[in-house]
Amino acid sequence: MRFILGWTFKLAFLGVIYLGFTSGFHVKLPETVLGYKVPESAQQFVDRSAKITDYGQQTQNGFKNIAAGLK
Repeated sequence: MRFILGWTFKLAFLGVIYLGFTSGFHVKLPETVLGYKVPESAQQFVDRSAKITDYGQQTQNGFKNIAAGLK
C-alpha cells in the first residue's frame, strides 16, 4: 500500500509540472501537502517553468504582431 501511495504522489507531482510547462495558467504549489513540507527546490522549479511559459507567450505574441504588421 505504501508503494502505491508513494507512486501516486510522484505521478501527481509530475502531472503538476507537466501542466506548468504546457498550459497558459500558473501553477502555485502549496507550502505543505498532507502535513509534509514541499521542498523549496520543487517550488522554485514550478516558478521557473511558469516564467518560461510567460516568455514563450510574449515571444509568440510579438511574432504575431510583426506578422500582422507585414500584411
